Amino acid sequence: MKLKLRDRVLGLERPRLMGVLNLTPDSFSDGGRYLAPGAALEHARRLVAEGAEILDLGAESTRPGAAPVPLEEERRRLLPVLEAVLELGVPVSVDTRKPEVAEAALRLGAHLVNDTSGLADPRIAEVAARYDAPLVVMHTPHPDPRRMMAAARYLDIVAEVRAQLLKWARRAERLGVPQVVLDPGFGFGKKREHNLALLARLSELAGLGYPLLVGLSRKRLIGELTGVEAADQRVCGSVAAHLAAAARGARILRVHDVAAHRQALAVFWEVEVWDGSS
Repeated sequence: MKLKLRDRVLGLERPRLMGVLNLTPDSFSDGGRYLAPGAALEHARRLVAEGAEILDLGAESTRPGAAPVPLEEERRRLLPVLEAVLELGVPVSVDTRKPEVAEAALRLGAHLVNDTSGLADPRIAEVAARYDAPLVVMHTPHPDPRRMMAAARYLDIVAEVRAQLLKWARRAERLGVPQVVLDPGFGFGKKREHNLALLARLSELAGLGYPLLVGLSRKRLIGELTGVEAADQRVCGSVAAHLAAAARGARILRVHDVAAHRQALAVFWEVEVWDGSS
């Protein structure tokens, strides 16, 4: 399986690391740390040096309960940093729910659109199609972060997420998107038991045949399972969760702590492909 990122191709024969760069004052894990363009670019360089193969830039927090960011403010935060980060030579994903932001980013040269709204505005798929860019479609039971946790009601979380993602993926394809990536949306309108069920049965989503992106890095679930309150101290738990996801078919891991994940994946993948011949 391969991911075509406009002018380049990333093989997905093994899990790949997507480094997170939050350009927001209110991210749950590092809010405000990289708001200044200089600090953001320095952090992007560090992520690439540690082994990030894609960078994911977001200028609007979509954590549960987050308030929306006006269009112009999101563009103001994102575009100057994006322009600088593109010079680093690695593919860049833009994490946005707004078609206008996606179009501005793709016009500058971004390679991937990461839509966390569950295709709430189909125009974002039309924009991706127009620029021949892949689209990440993430599951959420409600596109408004202020309402998503109230909508966390499921009879069979895995079956429902699988069906909804497949529906949205096919809709995006009908709108012309050249390649769709699926994200089960860990933590987005999901409680602890929902997240655990999704992770344990992730192979059912990977079996749909689309590249599967997973983002569990530093999330509340990790804190609940480990007892670690500070988000930036949840590195070991995040690595463990992502290795479990990789073992079940995830091929893009969206992470904050790239160096730790790179080291763990190097060992994990050698074991996965070991055939005893050397």
